[in-house]
Amino acid sequence: MSQLSAARIIMVAYTLATIGTLGFHFIDGMIAEDAGGNPWINAFYCSVITLTTVGYGDICPSDKMSHAGRIFIIALSFCGLGMFCGPIMDLSSSWKERIPGGIIGPGIFALASGIVLFAYFEGMSIIDAAYFTIITGTTVGYGDLGPKTDFGRLATALFAILVVNVIGGMLEPAKKYLSDLCVVSIERTESKLASDTKKTRKKKKN
Repeated sequence: MSQLSAARIIMVAYTLATIGTLGFHFIDGMIAEDAGGNPWINAFYCSVITLTTVGYGDICPSDKMSHAGRIFIIALSFCGLGMFCGPIMDLSSSWKERIPGGIIGPGIFALASGIVLFAYFEGMSIIDAAYFTIITGTTVGYGDLGPKTDFGRLATALFAILVVNVIGGMLEPAKKYLSDLCVVSIERTESKLASDTKKTRKKKKN
C-alpha cells in the first residue's frame, strides 16, 4: 500500500513555484512594464496565479511577451498544472477539516477571510472584496479587479493556494442538484420503452 508524501508534495510545490517565479522574472515581456512594486513579488504572484489557473491577466502576461515566454507558459502548464491543482492544493486546503460545518463552514471562513484581507489591505469595498474572493476561489479570474500593492499580491498568491479548493467545494451542492435534474432513472426509462412497445404492437394488431 502506498500514499502520497506530504513532504514530497511540498517540495514539488516549492520547485514548481520557484521555476515559475524565475521564468516570470527573467524572461522579457512576461510582466507588464507598468506593474510597479517589487519585481520578485510580482514574479511569484504571476507564477502562483498561473499554476492555480486563476489567471487574472492583470500584470501578466504583458502585450510584449516573447515567443520564449509563450513556450515557457506552455511548458509550465503541461508540467505543473496537474500536480499543482491536484495533490498540492488538496494538501494546502486540508485545514478545512479542522473547521466544523461540512463544506459550508470552511467556505464561509474562507470567504470572510478574503473579504477582510482585500478590504483592509487593498482598500476594496465589502462588495468588491467579496466579488474578488469568489472570482479568485472559483478560478474565474476576470482581471477587472486585482491587488495593487506588494503585500496584496503576495497575500493573494498565498490565499489562492489555500482556498481555491475550499471555495470550489462550496459548488458541490449546486453541482449535485443540477446533476440530479439531469439524471433519468434507467428502470423508469426501460419501463416506458416497454409500455410504448406494447402499445405499438396493439395498434398493429388492430
